[in-house]
Amino acid sequence: MPTSPELLDRLVNNDDPDAKVLAQMVELGADLSLPHVPEFAFDAAEEAAAMSIAHALAELDFDVRIFGPEDDAPTWQVVAARRMIPDLDALMALSAQFEALAKTHGVVYDGWGAEIVD
Repeated sequence: MPTSPELLDRLVNNDDPDAKVLAQMVELGADLSLPHVPEFAFDAAEEAAAMSIAHALAELDFDVRIFGPEDDAPTWQVVAARRMIPDLDALMALSAQFEALAKTHGVVYDGWGAEIVD
């Protein structure tokens, strides 16, 4: 089932970063009524902070991967993923939760993205 015109209008005319990502996904052919696997990214300056946020995300039932620093990415990167219907309200709530969680663990929440499911 393609994305409804009402939802598309809500996404396109919305300044929220989560709405912008969803609108871009629809433009690329995503069917937002189908489950996707959004990946939520965090950057940590130190390994201990990366491990701390990774543990907290795992406790929230996310699949978590940790990437160490590299030449082109000098920080630790933590990626949390979960299969879900990409609902704007749910994603906005997760983004707010992740902003607060990141602050608590001394890391930066860098947003999310997902592969297109059509």
